[in-house]
Amino acid sequence: MKQSKDILSLIYDNRSSFSKGLFLVIFRVIAIIPLPWLFRVIIDDYIPSNNQIGIVSICILCVGCLLMHYAFSIAGANAIVTSVSKTLVSLRSRLFHKIQFLSFAYLDQESTGKLLSKYSFDSRKIQDTMLLIMNQCMPNMILGLSVFTLLIFMDWRLALLLLFVIPVFLIIKLYFKQMLIRENNRARLAQETLTGNANELLSAVRLFRSLGEEEKAEKKIDNHNHNFGESLINLTVASSIFGTSMFVFTNVIQLTVIAGGSYLVLQGSVSLGTLFAFVIALPTVMMPINMITQFSEQYFTGQESYESICEVLETDLVENWHGSVLLHPMQGDVKFERVHFSYPSKKESIVLSDFNLHIRPGEHIALVGESGSGKSTIANLILGLYDISSGTIKIDNQSHHSLNMREFRKNCAIVMQDNLILSGSVIDNLRIAKADATDKEIREAAIAANADEFIDQLPNGFETLMGERGVSLSGGQRQRISIARAILRNPKILILDEATSALDNESERMIQEAMDKLANGRTVVSIAHRLSTIRNADRIIVMGHGKILEQGTFKNLAKESIHFKKLLTSQIEMTEQLIEMNA
Repeated sequence: MKQSKDILSLIYDNRSSFSKGLFLVIFRVIAIIPLPWLFRVIIDDYIPSNNQIGIVSICILCVGCLLMHYAFSIAGANAIVTSVSKTLVSLRSRLFHKIQFLSFAYLDQESTGKLLSKYSFDSRKIQDTMLLIMNQCMPNMILGLSVFTLLIFMDWRLALLLLFVIPVFLIIKLYFKQMLIRENNRARLAQETLTGNANELLSAVRLFRSLGEEEKAEKKIDNHNHNFGESLINLTVASSIFGTSMFVFTNVIQLTVIAGGSYLVLQGSVSLGTLFAFVIALPTVMMPINMITQFSEQYFTGQESYESICEVLETDLVENWHGSVLLHPMQGDVKFERVHFSYPSKKESIVLSDFNLHIRPGEHIALVGESGSGKSTIANLILGLYDISSGTIKIDNQSHHSLNMREFRKNCAIVMQDNLILSGSVIDNLRIAKADATDKEIREAAIAANADEFIDQLPNGFETLMGERGVSLSGGQRQRISIARAILRNPKILILDEATSALDNESERMIQEAMDKLANGRTVVSIAHRLSTIRNADRIIVMGHGKILEQGTFKNLAKESIHFKKLLTSQIEMTEQLIEMNA
């Protein structure tokens, strides 16, 4: 959905939630508008007539106005902060929702760090800018214009002098606007790059430390840090030049008004009280200009951040699944019919060409082949993570595009080589698969995955908190929790993506046993690294350059095939070499 990228439009679109705060802002302004006029009355009327009671009365009235201004300011600030907070909660929610449905054509080219920067840092800058506009700039603008209107009635000639500030201010603002926008854009991009690389390098601390190459990581991050620092320097210099120019200009205007007013007083055409009122009111009239000067950098930063978030909100690179067909009950029949596919980021490289494959309900097939042969691509396409270029993928004879994709995926599960374990308890991680699972169902799933024994030995059993990404667990333990999660989901289609390739023999044995239980009665697609793990597969598909080279049972392929025997021989030789090295 296209929308205005102006941060002021965001405020306008949420005007109903800001109505209470704006109402209090108006009363906050009204409370102190009369002050310049009251000062003139004291000087022109009460001092010459020695009216002490009148002076005291007006001073009491001024104190009352200031107290009202204070009360309305506090109440208004609370109302505005609440409204801004709600608006930003909604904006972050929209952003996260959009990210959830972005196509992998977008996600494959956008780093996690940049998206994190938009979600966290950019949204915070927008919040600060909105608070600045609503709680400071807007009240001061209303107050300045109101007081200026009062000054026109007091003396139009002195008020006319103030009008000269407007065209000069606009000229200066337009002159510096593009420069400030350009420097803010550079600073934001430098920050996104720094955040993305910092996120990547922090995730690889264990790798760099293991290799003794911490210095390389430091040099890389220092380079990005230096670029970000330079962009901030350029932005600060531009803002300083703008701010200094506006400061000098503001003081020239003040001097002009005082000089002109003094001349009119000496001529007897303006009272001393009127000049005093102008001098007192001048900072109030100039306050909106000073605000723009003082907070120009903050505004352009917030505007740049809002445009950055709008780029994500408006992108049309989202999953294009709009079907409504529900499969009840789902059988797990999968067909690839003349499928062509290339990854969006590498359209010139064809991954699958005129590809055909039929996986029958309850069948366990295994995909093997060299890296880049298309094994993982098939799994991604079954789950609808990418859309095909041409051809058809059918589930239970229903085209992918006719399915309610979210409901279809709820009948699927995937166990990967490096399964993600979220921070939180063991039971929290298991309930990702089924939020309403009972404690009994969770324990039964853990038992089926051969995970109950080690879970019970944890300090708090199923309530034990995991470290970030499950770092407190071994690889085998993480895999068994992932398998328990898949069992709890009770899928019709199960994808095993090299689920045992990084495990020792004992862990592999336990996990293979758990996966055999999980595979029973389901349509299973195994992407195999260790060929010994797919002996029980109903059919083995040997892939090469996006095509099926051979297929059959393990026993038949081991005897009669060419490509599978080559893979098998290569793996046996590698195993023998490892045995000799460890002997």
